[in-house]
Amino acid sequence: MKVESQFAQLIAPCTLEDFFQTYWEMQTLYLPRNNAAVYEDILTPEDIDRLLQNKALLADYNNFRLVDQGKLISLEAWCDRHPKSQQYFINNDKLYTLLHQGLTLTINSAHKKIPSLRQFCSGLESELKFKLRTNIYITPPHAQGLAPHYDEHDVLILQITGAKEWKLYPSTVELPSHLRDQQIGRHKLDAPDLMVMLQPGDLLYIPRGIVHQAASQETPSIHVSLGLYPTFTYELLEELVAIAQADPAFRKAIPHGFTSSEQQQTFYQQFQTLSQSLFSNINPAELVKRKYAAFQCDRKSEDQGRFQDLIHLPQLNPNSVVAHRPYILFTIDRSPTQIILNFYQKSLTFPIFLAPSLTDLLDHPCLAIRDIGGLINDAGRLALAKTLIQEGFLMIKEIHSTSSS
Repeated sequence: MKVESQFAQLIAPCTLEDFFQTYWEMQTLYLPRNNAAVYEDILTPEDIDRLLQNKALLADYNNFRLVDQGKLISLEAWCDRHPKSQQYFINNDKLYTLLHQGLTLTINSAHKKIPSLRQFCSGLESELKFKLRTNIYITPPHAQGLAPHYDEHDVLILQITGAKEWKLYPSTVELPSHLRDQQIGRHKLDAPDLMVMLQPGDLLYIPRGIVHQAASQETPSIHVSLGLYPTFTYELLEELVAIAQADPAFRKAIPHGFTSSEQQQTFYQQFQTLSQSLFSNINPAELVKRKYAAFQCDRKSEDQGRFQDLIHLPQLNPNSVVAHRPYILFTIDRSPTQIILNFYQKSLTFPIFLAPSLTDLLDHPCLAIRDIGGLINDAGRLALAKTLIQEGFLMIKEIHSTSSS
């Protein structure tokens, strides 16, 4: 039975095919759900409450922002400064006083702080094959945290609690990257193309470049802004630069102040020839593969239950069941004598005779250690499983006694 992807569930009832052919990078998508429980496994107010109970939350503008009608509040107003490190830490009493007064709190990179959100994003990243980032916006009643603006990345808005009215305006820049219209929000906007009232469980997809603003209603609003960061086509040229750097012909200096006009012309012709040769000999699929490899290397480890694995590892035996860590991405390299497993920022090298055993583990999401194939005995199977658990590739699914059948 085929399991529906996590991203497909997120955008349902819109299909994957319809989303990427009709909406992706082109137009907004509004999905009313009439179901406040849609995101309860992703984020709840209780998750935020537990986060803010931490008495040592490091505060800087990359992690938390407090805003009053669009104006950024200085850290001194709601944080304590450590006398030695000079770092700011949230003062919960000051924070809640200002929240009760109607200020807006933004939790940036919230997936790094809340485990359920981290797991959700990790699953989406493993499917989409690019980075995601989440911000949480906690807005008091009848307030607007940000002025009209557009983002340089696509966003998915997940309404968690309360209601928020969104107004969306025509794009001023087609598929923006780092280019930004600094006048957005400073001049009068035309009538919005779309106005929607997001209720808990609703979803709104906004392509980059679409100008938008949002305002809460009678009750406080919490929403997650899920930023999508794929590799753009122009970024493949960065890989061409890396390839060119490996060629001594591209490492020569360009014309200097004493270069004659004839020598300059010769250089221009040579550069054109080199560039044409580089472009004609490169495989675009190889450039995409290099970008994907960099993305895979940058991913953080999946650590759910990893400490418990550390505790239970001595109890591991051939009857125990192991499983892939959820959402782990990996590649396999082979040579005549070795097989190499690449994941996170590490590479594990094994002798080639272990290839059938590794293949068995890779092909089965869940497997009893005694059932690992290949030309190894139970002690070898156990040693292989322990290595992969210690390195964070496998997790312990079940511990059985050695007398289990």
